[in-house]
Amino acid sequence: MKEFNMTKLLSIDIGSYSSKLLLTEKISNTIEVLFFSEKNYAEPLREKITSENSEIVINQINNLVRDFKNVDNEIVSCNISFGGSAVNSAIIDSSLENMDSSEIITQDQLNLLTKNNPKINSFISKSTAHIIPLEYSLDGMIGIRHPLGMHSKKLSVSNLYVNIDEDDILKSQEILSSAGLGTNIITSESIVASNYLLNSDEKEIGSLIIDIGAGSTDYCYSRKGKPVLIGSLPVGGNQFTSDLSIAFSTNIDFANQLKLETSCTPENERIAEKVIVKQNDSSKTFEITKRQISQVLKERAIELFNLIRQEIIDKLGTENLPERIVLCGGGSKLEGIVPLSRYIFQAKSRLIDSKNIKFLGENLPIESMGVMALASYCHNINSSTDYVLMGSTKNTPKTTKVSSVNGLTLGKIGSNFQFSVKMLSEKVNIISTKIKNILK
Repeated sequence: MKEFNMTKLLSIDIGSYSSKLLLTEKISNTIEVLFFSEKNYAEPLREKITSENSEIVINQINNLVRDFKNVDNEIVSCNISFGGSAVNSAIIDSSLENMDSSEIITQDQLNLLTKNNPKINSFISKSTAHIIPLEYSLDGMIGIRHPLGMHSKKLSVSNLYVNIDEDDILKSQEILSSAGLGTNIITSESIVASNYLLNSDEKEIGSLIIDIGAGSTDYCYSRKGKPVLIGSLPVGGNQFTSDLSIAFSTNIDFANQLKLETSCTPENERIAEKVIVKQNDSSKTFEITKRQISQVLKERAIELFNLIRQEIIDKLGTENLPERIVLCGGGSKLEGIVPLSRYIFQAKSRLIDSKNIKFLGENLPIESMGVMALASYCHNINSSTDYVLMGSTKNTPKTTKVSSVNGLTLGKIGSNFQFSVKMLSEKVNIISTKIKNILK
C-alpha cells in the first residue's frame, strides 16, 4: 500500500481554460505552498478531453512539469481530481447480520461493511473514488453516526458512492504520463472542495458548495457533517459568454469582456451607461446599455441556481434546503452573483476566501482553490478509515484494500442501490461463522 502521509505532495488540476500545478508540504497541521504555476491553453476546451484537443493540454502540462522540475526532481507522481459529467454518485445500503452482540463493533467490521462491498465492481465503466458512510443503523435504531464500541446483532449503513468515468481517468493519466508523471490519488472535485472549503459548523447545519467553472458547474451539499448529494450541470462561464455573444451578435472574445465588466444584477447598473458593441463579422457597431447586458447574465444565473435548488428538493425535500451557500470557481467572480444566490436559495451566501493561501507573498487566485482543496484532502487522508482510489504505473485505476479480508466473507449483505436494487446474499450460518473466525 502506498503511503498517504507524505510531507510533500504534487497536485494537478486539468481545467477547461488552463492547467494548474501545486506543490505543497504539510508541517505539523499547516499546509505550505512551495510551488504554484498555471498555464492557459491556446484555446479553451469546450467539452471533455478528446483526441482532437488533447495536444493542447499535453503541451501545457509539459510546460508546467518542466518548470516544476527546476524546483523538485524527486516527485514523480501527482494527485488529480475530476468534475463535470465524469463524476456521478449513488447511495447503497449494506448490512451485516447475525453478529455477536456481546462483542463491540470494530473498525474492521466497518471496513467490511463499506470498503469490501462487492457492489463496487458493478459500476460499469466507472471507478469508485469515494465511499462516505452517511448514517448507521444498529438493530433497526437509525441515525447513528459513530457505532464504534457499540453492540448489535445487525449493523447497517447508508454509503454515498462517488464514481468517476474510467475513460476520463485513462485520458488524464496518458497526458500526465507523456510528461513523465504517474498518478497517485484520484478524487472528485466536489468532495474535496466540500471537505476543504466548509467549516465544521457549515458541514453540520446544511451547506451547499457551488463551483462555477468554465465548462460546467459542480455542486456538493453537506449535512450532518457529511456530503449527501453531489451533481453537475453543463453550464459554466462559457455559457454566460455564449449567451452574450448570441444576444448581441458579437464575437466570443468581446462577449467575454462584456461579462467581466458587467454585473448580473441589472438593478445595480446605471440605466444611462452605454457600451459600443462591434457586430460579429462586420465593421458595424451599435450601442447597448449595461442593464441590457446585465439582464442576460441575470437570467442565466437564476436558471443555474434554480436547477440546483430543484435537484435538492427532488432528492432531499424542501425541508432540507441549504442554510449556507458557498460559491467558488472562476464564474463566482461575476459581480452580483453572491446576492443573487442568496435571493434564490433564501440562505446566507458567501464567496470563498483565499486570503490565507499565499505563494511568494501573493494570494493564490480564486480559481486555484480546487487544486488547493485536492492537496489538503490528500495530505489529511486517514489510511485506516478512508476509501482511496489510486492510480498505477499501468494507467489503470486501483482501489486500496484497507482490510485484507476477502470480500466473499462478508456475511449476508443487504444493499439498496438507489431504488432498492438487491445484492447477492449468502447462506447466513456458514458466512457468519467465517466472519467470527476472521474477527477473533
